[in-house]
This record gives sequence, C-alpha cells and structure tokens, in this order.
Amino acid sequence: MHPLGKKTITSYQNHLPRRVCFGRGQLDHIVDRCKELDRSRVFVVSDTGVEAAGLLDVTLERLAESGLLCGSFAQIAPEPPIEQVDQLASLLKESQSDLVIAIGGGSVMDATKVAGVLAKHSGSARDYVGIGKVPSRGIASILVPTTSGTGSEATFVAILTDKSTGNKAGVVSPHLLADVAIVDPSLTDRLPVQITAATGMDAMVHALEALIAKCSTPLARGLALQSAGNIGWALEAVVQDPSNLRARDAMSLGSHLAGMSFANSSCCGVHALALPLGGRYPIPHGVITGTFFSEVMRLNASACAEEFGDFSVALGWGNLSTAEFCNRIETLAQSIGLFDQLHRFTIDADSIQDMAKDACANRRLMDPNPVAISEQSAQAIYRKLLKV
Repeated sequence: MHPLGKKTITSYQNHLPRRVCFGRGQLDHIVDRCKELDRSRVFVVSDTGVEAAGLLDVTLERLAESGLLCGSFAQIAPEPPIEQVDQLASLLKESQSDLVIAIGGGSVMDATKVAGVLAKHSGSARDYVGIGKVPSRGIASILVPTTSGTGSEATFVAILTDKSTGNKAGVVSPHLLADVAIVDPSLTDRLPVQITAATGMDAMVHALEALIAKCSTPLARGLALQSAGNIGWALEAVVQDPSNLRARDAMSLGSHLAGMSFANSSCCGVHALALPLGGRYPIPHGVITGTFFSEVMRLNASACAEEFGDFSVALGWGNLSTAEFCNRIETLAQSIGLFDQLHRFTIDADSIQDMAKDACANRRLMDPNPVAISEQSAQAIYRKLLKV
C-alpha cells in the first residue's frame, strides 16, 4: 500500500478533542478534570437508560461533594429532537453553568454539544444546522461515551432530529469539539447485546467510510485502519460473550479511533441513506448503518478495491476481493442480529421516494462518497433492505 493510497493530498486540517483520557477507571477522576479546566458550575446531561444502569450516581455524588454540581438532566431522547436541545440549552443558561458533562451514547453527546453552544449564543439549534454556522465555542464540555459506536466524543458533528421535516439535521463546526473526552470502557460492560452489536457495527462503518471518502486525509486513514484492527476481532467476541472485558476495551478504543478518523475525513453514502430513515422511523442508528453497509459498499466497490483490501487485512480477514469483502460485511451484520432488528419495523412504501430524495440531497455526505449514488439506486437499496 502506498502511504497515501490512490489519493493526492494538497492540503488538509486535523480536528481532535483538546484532551483524551482513555482507560478503565478514568471517570473516577472527573472532579480533577473539572478543576483542571478551572470550572466551578458543572451541569451533567444523560438519559434514562444510563441513569437506570446506575452509571450516574457516583459521578453526581462526587461532583456534589466537591461543590461543583449545579444541575443535571437525564431525559435526553434517542435521536434528540431540536426542541429538546433548545430546552437543554435553557437549563444550562438558567443554572449559569460553565461546564457541561455528557454521560451517554451519541444522542446524549450530540444534544450536549449543541446545547453547550446555545448556552453562550442566541437562537435555536435549528439556526446552526449546516456547516460552519457556529460562530465560536460554547461553554466547556467533557464528553463521556457509554457505548462503543458513535465516536461522538471525538467529533465536531452533532445529529439532531427535525420533526418538522421528518429528517435528521447535522450541526457541523470545530467549535463543537470536546475540551476533554473521557473514554472509560468499564461504562460499556453492562451494555445490552443488541446495543453492543448495533453501535459496534456503526463504528466499523465510520472507519471504512472515513478511509474511502474523497476528502480522506493521511491521519484519517491511519486512524481508520487502527480502528479496524480493534473492531475486527472484538465485535464478534463481545457479542458472543458480553463479559469479555478485553473485547469491551478494544471496542471502546476502536470506536474512539473511528470517531477521530471520520472527524478528519467524512462519512459517506451509508450515513446519507441512514439519516432520512432514522428521522422517520424509530430504528436505532447503528441497526440502519450496519444493515445498509454492505449494499452501499457494493456500489462503491469499483472505486475502492485498494481501500477494501487494506481494511480487510486490518480487520484480520485477509486480502479479500471486493465481492468477498462486501459479502463478509453482510454475513457479519446477519450473524450479530442486525437484520433481525431491522425487520421488526414496518415501513410505509410511500416514504421510499422521499427518503431517497432526501438522502441524495445531503451533499455533506454524498459528495465525499467515492461513486455517485442516484435517487433510483437509493430507492432500490431501501426497497431491497426494508422489504417494501
């Protein structure tokens, strides 16, 4: 493999969290991290699942005992709507918070990133949808993932649901990057198998899309392959044995590396197709990306033989042909139960055309895709995978 692959790089920028703390027990030092940021009014954001799992109690107690805690909100919805992010921003303003901590999956972290910006700026989250619309950083943030998949703690993208359109909307700005990302694999130890499978496959999608994107960078490609080296063995291992802590650790690292990878490249066609579907139906994001993965890669195969080969080797699968590689992805998604999860949902056939149109209109994700995906092709993928 040539270090740059087939791509010619003329210029690029790297975007990374200001600090990353990785390892079991890192969340135990949360008070120290807050004090190092010289913040005194800390607000914690999470969701009911994290709260019910008991992952919040100790952190809230530590912050309260240190005199730092000024408020908390543990009601973030899956695929958070814009209205809830605006509500959270109001809570941050009312509490006069100068630091917000998100403990949860991608929905919690994405909502917190945008609300933290709104806490220092006027308007609604809707006003900042798009690329580069955030004028400056918000209040300080510490992002703590409790799943191994979204990589949101490492990115400057936040995905929200726009109920007015039934679509998902992205807020994209380097000003969303965390001051501190705390990746503590122990927080994923009790993650249910179905969520482990879906979020883990989403991490693999992030890594490969970052590798093949037209705008990929040397840093992104290196991170993507390092991510694959962890996910390749650990995903199936942890789904088969959720108590496998070594696999949990590898998935946490693989997810984080994949997040840093696509933050310095882009996601592509898989995510373009996923967002309209996830905005209209309550299907977990990783279930969609994991099941759509192989079909979109079959479309990309003619332009990605080298990248597919490199990624396949990094996964530990050997140097497969493009057809073998795509088939192996599909088999993996089936074996960890993602297609079974997808087919529990009933999809209205009349929504296919609009979803395909919305997917192809998402130039942020479609332009970096290695090959052009037409509305006709998008409709065909939706109909095949959703069985409508």
